[in-house]
Amino acid sequence: MYGRTLVRTGTAENSNTGATSYKIGALAKYRCERGYKVVGEPLSTCEDNGKWSGEVPQCIFVDCGKPDSILHGEYTLTSNATYYGAAALYVCDSNYDLDGFARRLCLENGTWSSETPICREIRCQNPEQVSPLSIQVSTHSIGGVALYSCPRGYYMEGNETRVCLQNGSWSGFIPACFAMDCKHPGSIENGRIIVVNGSTLYGGAAEYHCLPLFERVGPFLRKCLDTGMWSGEEPRCEMISNEIAEAQGVGTSVGIGAGVIIFILLILGLVYLRLRKATPVKNTENIQAAERKEDQNAAVMSYSSLNDGTSNRMYENVPEDGLYDSPYSGSGSTYGYSRQNERTYNRSGHYEAEPPPRNGITINGVTVR
Repeated sequence: MYGRTLVRTGTAENSNTGATSYKIGALAKYRCERGYKVVGEPLSTCEDNGKWSGEVPQCIFVDCGKPDSILHGEYTLTSNATYYGAAALYVCDSNYDLDGFARRLCLENGTWSSETPICREIRCQNPEQVSPLSIQVSTHSIGGVALYSCPRGYYMEGNETRVCLQNGSWSGFIPACFAMDCKHPGSIENGRIIVVNGSTLYGGAAEYHCLPLFERVGPFLRKCLDTGMWSGEEPRCEMISNEIAEAQGVGTSVGIGAGVIIFILLILGLVYLRLRKATPVKNTENIQAAERKEDQNAAVMSYSSLNDGTSNRMYENVPEDGLYDSPYSGSGSTYGYSRQNERTYNRSGHYEAEPPPRNGITINGVTVR
């Protein structure tokens, strides 16, 4: 039969493989050519009846059969055969990748080489995300969509959607979010605008103030909206009427006057506290006693002691004639004239004039009490 080869083995006495006769007990082994396999018993023994035992085996072509099928893929036979040496090629469906060997061969032992490959779905990883971006992904499979969005008060630069490609990556680039800026609201005639905290971004506020003698028509506060515009209408400053201006002027004047008075009172209070702290405490009783004593000394001052404590004579230049309207008379008197109109001095050597009246004395035309 085609493809069959007989290999004979002899006994120890006859080991010549080229012999045409065999002794009893000789063995014969059958094998097939490459690409064929033995069907039957490959060994045969020379029996004592001169025949070989068993049936002669057959050599048939090696057939590996159909290879295993795979999910989400298929295979093709290059020669449309499954015998020895045939090849099977595996491919996967769209959106799937082959994991394993794509080519398998039929071996001489009737099996296919290597393991059956697997088709795995192509999936994209999680897309990139940067704060304050938020993202929603429909699916990570091929064709899936990633939708980006920005929070309120922000606007987006870039594509808001990305698609999962067949190479397992997301299309395009990651977008970015920027805060909405309403810009400075500008200026207002006869007034001024104050931007709170100096921020014109979303959520910021602007205050509108008018100059004196002007009143605001419109909102006092405007806010930056998520549309990038300031809320409400822009106010304006209009001149107020005379009656309202006068009332406001009086109120302003009263307020300024009250403020000045309060300021002066504060200054005086500080000065008083400072002087009170610097003045030492005096003995009131001693001061009052000293004042009473001075008053008494002034009241009882006599002419016998009218001098300044020095040797100067106070009345040396007083004229002798006509000093008094009614000079004292009589000799031996301590006052007036005696002994041929001579002046009389007391024991201390001082001149003594006419006693003063009760209500005071007159010296050089000056009354001293």
